[in-house]
Amino acid sequence: MSYFDFDALHIENAKAREVKQLSLQLAATQASLLIVGDAGVGKTSLARYIYTKSRSPRLYVLECRNPGGFDFSKVDGGTLIIEDLDCASAHLQTELMKLIESPQRPRFISTTRRDLRAMVKQEQFRQDLFYKLAVVHLEIPRLEDRAEDMESIVRFVLEVTQIMHGKTGLQLTPEAWGRVMSWSWPGNIRELENVLERAVVLAKNSLIQAQDIQLEVAKEEINADFAPGMSLSEVEKRLILQTLELTAQNRTRAAQLLGISIRTLRNKLNEYKETEGVL
Repeated sequence: MSYFDFDALHIENAKAREVKQLSLQLAATQASLLIVGDAGVGKTSLARYIYTKSRSPRLYVLECRNPGGFDFSKVDGGTLIIEDLDCASAHLQTELMKLIESPQRPRFISTTRRDLRAMVKQEQFRQDLFYKLAVVHLEIPRLEDRAEDMESIVRFVLEVTQIMHGKTGLQLTPEAWGRVMSWSWPGNIRELENVLERAVVLAKNSLIQAQDIQLEVAKEEINADFAPGMSLSEVEKRLILQTLELTAQNRTRAAQLLGISIRTLRNKLNEYKETEGVL
């Protein structure tokens, strides 16, 4: 998250709070840190936060997915943030090992969404490099595992997004809050930012309505299994059942995604149960 301010946010989740406290404790050291977490949880933001709390004179950033023309020869001390270390090619891993052994060695803060230990065992990642770059692990929990922090995170993102787009005073209606709080946020904070920014930009007045919270379901997550010749009632039934499966049987969330009331959904499920024994 490019503008996530760990100082401005009150954190209740024990694991997230521990990560923040440990980050502050380690900021002034030269220990190599490995920040682990799913896509969108804020790994790079935490890396930059640690840098701002350190005494490091300069910052370099290496994006392993697209290293481009990164010049290792220009690195002279300071801090090197390595984004997506798990995506580093064999050549890139060799260059990093050379940098570690050079007099210009920086302080390393790396991020990864994959288990580097497993990659080492599968010979996809150098063991010596792993031990040099992963002295201390910091694991950021997923957004769906931080229910107690959701309200404060939403308010923070909403406030910052308004500032970015020159707006003030926007608020979520109770129905919009319900939609936000019931979603699992598979894209984590990055997805939340995207959804709230769209709502802020398109808001017609000071209230953000439930329909303004546009949640996207990845096509690959739903196996529709529809075919020409199926009746509309069969299509409807399959869509309802697969949406329930996607939401882990959360009927409130499923109803929101389907655009129907919870009462309508309940009646449909009772109908399927009576006619075919489904559910």
